[in-house]
Amino acid sequence: MTLDELKKRLHDHNVPERWYSLDNGLKSDAIILYKNYYKWEYFYFDEKGNRLQQKTFDKEEEAFDYFWEKILRELQFFKRL
Repeated sequence: MTLDELKKRLHDHNVPERWYSLDNGLKSDAIILYKNYYKWEYFYFDEKGNRLQQKTFDKEEEAFDYFWEKILRELQFFKRL
């Protein structure tokens, strides 16, 4: 998946922007995906500044796919409420 495709999916599924950051810096209590030189880093940045569930990707497509899978899980959880 490309970055544009990911952004479209996020928009089409009405994912709140407060849930994530796509290469736009750190955001507390959010899923972060950013490019660190030539690798993509994924993690959850908690309210205390801890990086949890860290994962690194060499290919951006893999990072975007993984990010989307994590967002889908969050959506499934919140739809049950």
